[in-house]
Amino acid sequence: HLSGERKYLSLASIRAAPPRVISGDESAKLAGCAGAELGPLLPQLAEDETLIGVLVASDGLVSAPITAGELCRGVLLHTDAAGTLLSSLRAWFPPGVAVQPSPCGTHVGPLSLKGACCCVLLPKPVTDALAMSEARVVGHMNGDHADSC
Repeated sequence: HLSGERKYLSLASIRAAPPRVISGDESAKLAGCAGAELGPLLPQLAEDETLIGVLVASDGLVSAPITAGELCRGVLLHTDAAGTLLSSLRAWFPPGVAVQPSPCGTHVGPLSLKGACCCVLLPKPVTDALAMSEARVVGHMNGDHADSC
């Protein structure tokens, strides 16, 4: 989603994109898996370095914010090492890119998000304004709805 504009990518177009195969040096667990790089799929990332994005999984999990430059390096994995199509897309980032706490909170490393289904993009000034308001909004919500927390 970019400035009110939506771009939908079909699974067929993701699978038809030039494949990026994960090497064993990059990930022992995902070596041989193939996918499409986000940069060519979302050219606006290269056009506007001020964009910040989050990836959303089908179960509702949302990644920490990722800069446009790092999002470009992400890969939507669609095929396992044996050549079998995965049941859902997995957003994967190479070592040192999109580093954040794991969803379970056990470690910090490059994002690897199962069931990736959406990428939300916002200009950095918008994300900065939202971050500045976060504590006030959460405090207001908790104060107004203390029994539902």
